[in-house]
Amino acid sequence: MGELLLGIHGGANATAAIAVDGHLTYCVQEERLTGIKGYMGFPRRAIATCLDAAGADAADVAEVVYGSRSGAVEHCPRDEWRRRLTGFHHRPDLADMEAHLVAASPNGLPQRLDDLLRQSGVTARVTYIDHHTAHAAAAYYGLRAAPERPYLVLTCDGFGDGTCATVSTWTAGHRIEIARTDMRDSIGLLWFWFTHAAGFTPHEDEYKLMGMAPYARADRAREVADILHESLGLDRSGLRLRRSTGPSIERAWPAIEQRLHGRRFDDQFAGLQLFTEELLTRWVSNAVAATGIPDVLVGGGVFMNIKVNQRIAALDCVRTFNAFPSCGDESLPLGALYHHLAATHGHQTITPLSDCYLGEEITPTDARDAVAGTGLVLHEIDQIEDVVAQLLADGEIVARCAGRMEFGARALGNRSILANPSDADIPRRLNRLIKQRDFWMPFAPAMLRSHQHRYIHNPRDLHSPYMMIGFDTPPDAATHMIAAMHPADLSCRPQIVDDHSPTGLAAILDAYHHRTGQAVLLNTSLNLHGQPIARTAVDAVNVLLHSDLAHLQLGPYLVTKHAPTC
Repeated sequence: MGELLLGIHGGANATAAIAVDGHLTYCVQEERLTGIKGYMGFPRRAIATCLDAAGADAADVAEVVYGSRSGAVEHCPRDEWRRRLTGFHHRPDLADMEAHLVAASPNGLPQRLDDLLRQSGVTARVTYIDHHTAHAAAAYYGLRAAPERPYLVLTCDGFGDGTCATVSTWTAGHRIEIARTDMRDSIGLLWFWFTHAAGFTPHEDEYKLMGMAPYARADRAREVADILHESLGLDRSGLRLRRSTGPSIERAWPAIEQRLHGRRFDDQFAGLQLFTEELLTRWVSNAVAATGIPDVLVGGGVFMNIKVNQRIAALDCVRTFNAFPSCGDESLPLGALYHHLAATHGHQTITPLSDCYLGEEITPTDARDAVAGTGLVLHEIDQIEDVVAQLLADGEIVARCAGRMEFGARALGNRSILANPSDADIPRRLNRLIKQRDFWMPFAPAMLRSHQHRYIHNPRDLHSPYMMIGFDTPPDAATHMIAAMHPADLSCRPQIVDDHSPTGLAAILDAYHHRTGQAVLLNTSLNLHGQPIARTAVDAVNVLLHSDLAHLQLGPYLVTKHAPTC
């Protein structure tokens, strides 16, 4: 067994990852093991699963890297957390608590983390890496196309280690930070409180605000954006966010909310989205001008916003753009691993992320064992991709749990539900069968790279294998994928699949294309409403049993509730 390096993140979206002999081999979020979406706390089960995947014991870990120097690691149930948020702005110690967070004091983190690690049997030394340095390292090492090329790397989130945003340049593994914004000026925290005020769950439901934004009237969105611009902008350098409020953005939230009182919720969400796009595109433009580097990589939870990424990628000053997949705090263990490995073994030893399939493999034995005793029918099929494609062409909805599980928030074909996107009734059917998602939220497409020009405008040939960038669509695209587009503005969040991808999704798309003439499918996550994406064969079978889905590809097999006619 080679050298084992364990990367962990405790807190919201707790996650663990493991590298063997300098190579990332496995990563999983705690939510996939506990069934608690967005799990907050210490990733105890994720650590154990990482060790199992490596065939190792806790005593084999050579070192632990942690992608923050401060913060909470204790578990907090969602209901308790939301209760605390309700009274947050009435806390008498709010100013002192914020000052402590800005100072990024460890607040006993090393002792608490050591205790929790020992309970898991891990006694290795822990190295702490600055939160935003870890976000930047994930983007740089995970996405760089050429090690010697200079890159402009930006991070932006709610906050971590007292910071909410950074601007840095990276060349041949050497990082120069040129600007850092402290958490009192956080656009991420503005989204946090908008989300909470709307009755949604912060750290989880911000995307729902973005999804509602296109429905609003542009003039009313403009009014809300202008109000927000009065509260938060850029400093004189143009490289740091800077509040105009006296207290922090977080402490000023009640006053901001009061100014928005009486405005429609869709107008508020659209105004917040417009404001964010305008502020961050100015920030990125200034950073490119200040550094002279047009190749931009980004990380941190704010860049989960695909419309912001779309606007940045379209800037004339930007030559190339990429966002780290699922770049919220769940990516911190990956960035911490990359940063530490580069420091100890040299940056040239770090290979970019080839794909996001970092979790469980579904073996034939897994599939057979999961189906045994359930009453479901398991079919051995020679060409499973052809059978799935035919079912889809016949108008059926097919779940797919095959290959290694995807890391992160978005299903990328291996833990997905697939459907014909030209059928406008598919969103209603999906929501009735299983998804029960908010009525305004769109579904997303997966398309073959060689056919993308038929479905999206992508003049810069941007790579988007992880659904991290929004795209506009040509006028006739709705004919072919209306069910996988935003109903209001007809944009989409595609997974652009390489034609030669070995995961099996490309083969299904190709077979579907031969049958229908279309190389695009609707792709949404395989999970029951309110639960994390399925991880194992057992999880996938549970989804099939407790929904009205009828077909599941499980590893190399087709599983049905009844004998299929195909």
